[in-house]
Amino acid sequence: MTTLALIEDNDDLRALTEKYLLRKGFSVCAYSAAEDFLESATNADIFIIDINLPDMIGFELVEKLRATDPESCLIILSARERKSDIIRGYDVGADIYLTKPIEPEILLAAINRLASRMAARTARLPAVEVSSTKLTFGECSEAVSQGEVTLLHRLSVAGSRGLERYEIAECLGFDLDTYNSKALEVRVLRLRRKLDKLGLEPGVVETIRGFGYRLRGDTRLVFV
Repeated sequence: MTTLALIEDNDDLRALTEKYLLRKGFSVCAYSAAEDFLESATNADIFIIDINLPDMIGFELVEKLRATDPESCLIILSARERKSDIIRGYDVGADIYLTKPIEPEILLAAINRLASRMAARTARLPAVEVSSTKLTFGECSEAVSQGEVTLLHRLSVAGSRGLERYEIAECLGFDLDTYNSKALEVRVLRLRRKLDKLGLEPGVVETIRGFGYRLRGDTRLVFV
């Protein structure tokens, strides 16, 4: 199921849009402010963003999401219809700029277009199979621990946000009150080497400086 993040400060419009999209079979996470959305760390497939938000202008949010994940699917839905605003929207990284008021069917068509693009891109990515005991890629396989399987699953769910270091430690079974950062790095390095041995391009597990780790955007994991 495609997950949508809807960031819209107009309560009535947000509620109506959310209700319509839920009826169309989408999973919808709705927020009234950019900060609420960012604090939630929602891992959505497609983002629908208003410009006139109360705490962070929508252009800034679009730019932030695009910088975090170049493959993000971003729709601006705004009452601003000046040419300069539309150009700015595309300049900061929007895939589609729609102006209000808009017919629901037009918004749905835009969402479906991005969802189709996302599905086609995902289908082209070779997949690493993850079972409870091993990783398999083509003819190669590597044994993994339960903690490593848990970590890979959590990283895949977290998407471009990634996981903080304490979340990584929790997945690997560390005592959060006493875990050593060097020991954590060793465990992550061990998992990276296993992924490298499968024949994947180096850097599947990326370091986010000052935060933690995430899966590289072109990594596809299938849990079996």
